[in-house]
Amino acid sequence: MRREAGFPLPLLLLLWACANSAAGAAVGLAVGAFREGGLQPTIVLVSVLFGNVVGFTVLVATLTLTPRLRTVGPAWRAVLLGLALLSGAVAGTVLVFYLFPLYVLRDLRQAFAVAAINGVLALIVGGVVHAYEGMRWRLAESLREIEEVRLVEARLREEAARAELSALQARINPHFFFNTLNTISSLLEEDPDRAEEVVQTLANLFRYTFKAAGEGPVPLAEELEFVRDYLAIERARFGDRLRVVWDVDQTACATPVPGLILQPLVENAVGHGIAPVSGGGTVRISARLSNGALLVEVGDDGSGLRGTPKRVFQDGHGLGNVRRRLDTMYGAAGSIEVVPAASGRGTIARLRVPVRGTAGAGGP
Repeated sequence: MRREAGFPLPLLLLLWACANSAAGAAVGLAVGAFREGGLQPTIVLVSVLFGNVVGFTVLVATLTLTPRLRTVGPAWRAVLLGLALLSGAVAGTVLVFYLFPLYVLRDLRQAFAVAAINGVLALIVGGVVHAYEGMRWRLAESLREIEEVRLVEARLREEAARAELSALQARINPHFFFNTLNTISSLLEEDPDRAEEVVQTLANLFRYTFKAAGEGPVPLAEELEFVRDYLAIERARFGDRLRVVWDVDQTACATPVPGLILQPLVENAVGHGIAPVSGGGTVRISARLSNGALLVEVGDDGSGLRGTPKRVFQDGHGLGNVRRRLDTMYGAAGSIEVVPAASGRGTIARLRVPVRGTAGAGGP
């Protein structure tokens, strides 16, 4: 018989025996106190035995029948449980009377009355215990269902994060592809070696996007290397109009981050900050560890923030995707914000990722 979680069976039997004996002894003492002739040890002993008859009848019915009766209707459940409790109590009472036949011979009607009382007590106590076990089982089932829902929700959130990553990957491909092809085409006659270098860099970039879409978090160093390749292609396109400044703490480079999490920030800085300015500008990328978190900033000194930060996330440019992925993976521990630069020129995107163990590694 498979028991649900609870006390070990030997301990459970011992606890029930102690409780049954205590209840039976109390009844025997009470009967003896009001009985003519005073207290008799035999009465107390018989009362203890009757207490165990009722108690163990309830225990056996609870362990064997209660789990099996959950699949039948309430009416049949009550009938079957009642018959089991009555038959067990009567059989136990008969066994006690067999052990003490003189007690039966003194007053046969009292013996039948005792058997009936034991049966009623078994029904009452068994009904209470059965109701308690039913509530406890329903509570356990509710908790199990809640846990299953939580696990399903976690799987759905993970699948949603992967779908968003795949969508980001698909969005990068066409956005990049045609501009880069135009850049390569213009370089073929002017600088074939440079054109070949851009082709190789583009291949590395696409290779990483496919890798990131199928894996979990990657070291920050790999993300920074991807960003370096991304900016190398953008610099081939913009020339001297695009300048890049790195400020990366080497101890932060092994920190795990979601794949392709930085590219939207850099794309936003280049496309919406530097590109509209005729003289170009500078993109600054910094990363450091602080108070148990990785802090990454991508800033530019370009045209500045257009609209409110909330509208920037609503309009997209990949930043809304980044916020949703951070919320899915880290909850409130991960965040992204976009603010105007302190100098009054350009925009800064700040990314915060909780750290789960870091080690030093090389950067870009």
